[in-house]
Parts: sequence; structure tokens; C-alpha cells
Amino acid sequence: MQRPTPPSENLFRQCRIIGINLAVIVAVLSAAAIVPRNGKALVIVSPWSEPGRVIDVIADAGGSIMNGTGSPYAAIAYSDEPGFAFRLFSSGAMLVLDGSLAFFCRSTSSL
Repeated sequence: MQRPTPPSENLFRQCRIIGINLAVIVAVLSAAAIVPRNGKALVIVSPWSEPGRVIDVIADAGGSIMNGTGSPYAAIAYSDEPGFAFRLFSSGAMLVLDGSLAFFCRSTSSL
């Protein structure tokens, strides 16, 4: 004969299952929001690399620079060719995000 589990253990198990499901949902939605679309990408290289490295990474991937971000380690790039994000990673990018997220990197003047 099997003993019933205490209610507190059942509650903990249910909360853990709900938490895992919510984490998976957030991860999937976040990934869908940050994947580069329309050929426009925010390219970030490691901060310990030399300034200007982001330009080399974008050029090696066959893209062009659309705009800077106020940081020597990030830039907004563009390419019509499919697989641009993969080529950016292959060229040495640390992170590649959707170009519409670049407003997070903009520096503002303190006038």
C-alpha cells in the first residue's frame, strides 16, 4: 500500500512545473523578439577586443554598417543575403540581435 504525499509536497511540485513552463515560454518569446529580421542586425563584439573590431566582423560577414551605437564594440549592420546572422557569428560576433533593439545602445547627451 502506497502512502499519499503531503499537500505541501504536491504544491511545491505544481509550482515547480508552472515555473519551468513559464521560463520556457519567456525564453521562446524572447528568442523570437531578438532574432535579426529584414537583414538589419545589432552586432556586438567582445569588449576586450580592439576598438574597430566590430567593423571587421561585419565586413567579413558580407554586410555593411548602417549606424553606430555610441560604443566601439557595437554597430548596426545590414545585409540582404540569407544567413547573415550566422556569418556574423562565424566572423567573431559575440552577440547578434534584431536591429530594432539598437535604441538600447544609444548614448544620450547630458545637456
